[in-house]
Amino acid sequence: MSPSGRVLTLAVSRAADSALLEGLLEQEPSAVAALYDRFLGLVQRLLVRTLGSSHDLEDLTQETFITVVRRCPTLRDPSALRSFIVSVTLRVARNELRKRAIRRFVGLDEAADVPVSHPHDAAVAQGIRHLYAALDRLDADSRTAFVLRYVEGCDLGETARASGCSLATVKRRLSRAEKRFEAIAKGDPVLRGFLDQAKERV
Repeated sequence: MSPSGRVLTLAVSRAADSALLEGLLEQEPSAVAALYDRFLGLVQRLLVRTLGSSHDLEDLTQETFITVVRRCPTLRDPSALRSFIVSVTLRVARNELRKRAIRRFVGLDEAADVPVSHPHDAAVAQGIRHLYAALDRLDADSRTAFVLRYVEGCDLGETARASGCSLATVKRRLSRAEKRFEAIAKGDPVLRGFLDQAKERV
């Protein structure tokens, strides 16, 4: 896409966000439906990639959108609507991760389903299962930062804004997550194999 095309697309997107936010503030039912249609894919992708499970996905999705609609009056900049939705989604995901940690501690947590993107590739499916088992051993803040940076491909600034913290804080979280994940991966033959392959490609 040409620079002028990108500018036009950005302008259209900002205008759409502005109109959508105005409708939400005026409590128009059509605006809520438009919000859901436009951002459903983003919200569910973030939830699944952060949690590593489709368990309770519909309930968590509904909780996210209810929170967005309830808190949208605090949003003054329409261009920040997407970032706002991402931050709310991650807050819901972090709360769920903490609940799961408590359930595991008392022995109530059931085995979670893992999002397998390549069901016909047994090696990739196994790698994904081991990846999310490793992520389960990270604290909630480290995990969400790790997913944003390395699964979603966000830059450091986007990761910090979505995490609701400073750049320095998100760097500390990422450093902690990277060290912990690398230590776990070294003790896991499956993950270690994937990491070795990744290093060879660099």
